[in-house]
Amino acid sequence: MLATQGYVVGIEISGSGTRQSVALADLDGNILYQLRRPLEYIPDTTTLLQLLEAMLGEVLDPEHLRDGRVLRVGVAVGGPVDASQGIVRTLYHAHGWDNFPLQDYLAERLNVPCIIDNNANAAALAEVLYGAGIGERVALYVGLGRGIGGGLIVNGRIYHGVTSTAGEIGHLLVMQNGPKCSCGGYGHLEAIASAQAIVRTMIGRAVEHPATLAAIQRLTEGRAERITVGQIFQLAAEGDEVARCLIDEVLTYLAFALANIVHLVNPGMIILGGSVALVGEPLIAPLRERLRALCLPAASQHLRIVQGKLGPQASLVGAVTLALQDL
Repeated sequence: MLATQGYVVGIEISGSGTRQSVALADLDGNILYQLRRPLEYIPDTTTLLQLLEAMLGEVLDPEHLRDGRVLRVGVAVGGPVDASQGIVRTLYHAHGWDNFPLQDYLAERLNVPCIIDNNANAAALAEVLYGAGIGERVALYVGLGRGIGGGLIVNGRIYHGVTSTAGEIGHLLVMQNGPKCSCGGYGHLEAIASAQAIVRTMIGRAVEHPATLAAIQRLTEGRAERITVGQIFQLAAEGDEVARCLIDEVLTYLAFALANIVHLVNPGMIILGGSVALVGEPLIAPLRERLRALCLPAASQHLRIVQGKLGPQASLVGAVTLALQDL
């Protein structure tokens, strides 16, 4: 690292545009100050950018910048990004972001070089440099949240592919004529194994099973729509048949997707992040067994499947990490 004094800024924009975070970090990647501002509604582009500018104004207060200036800004975006051009291709759950030149917009506004990438790529980089994957030469990060994203890190670098779509594991086709995905396709992994898909499927199936519905009402204090993936795993562990079958399906299709990647890429580690991964071993242990059964021994014998260490901070730490690259 050539620079010895100053700061970087990390920005996280969620796929729905309803959750923004801004962090100021030193050149060792330590976050010194951060803001998180959720919105109760899905904003348009202008509203979101105005909110970000207000947050940046607060973070970049001269009081916080006593040891120099901001050298670079990194942005982790919850949707497809053309990292080479700095363009947000779209946010599936928000409006007005199609082919938006966010990198140029922020660089011009802040008069600082800016780098943007997909949030799963950013989280992947952060986990390999600072989290669960330290020292891994080839690591796959899978973010199992509202959607499903992935990032492939090879020799400490994000592997982007030709058009920055490498790692889009959420859009792997795993079930012919399966449920509709946020991108408009059918049978994609995201439509089956994301937190949103698991909860939606559970609530839909519980309607026809009074005992399961009663159990959900008990767990959620009558707010069935608020059930979490963790609570669904809990119901499965308690023997609820509807929950057990659903979790079995999720594990099956997730294992199919991961087995294909293991044979294609041969990673040493798969890091699971996002809200679904917070379940921990009840998710990871059966996934390990399934992959052992599905993969050639040579492809899986040194493979480790682990929970990410950075938790909900992974994308924001990733944004900071993007800003620090080659500084």
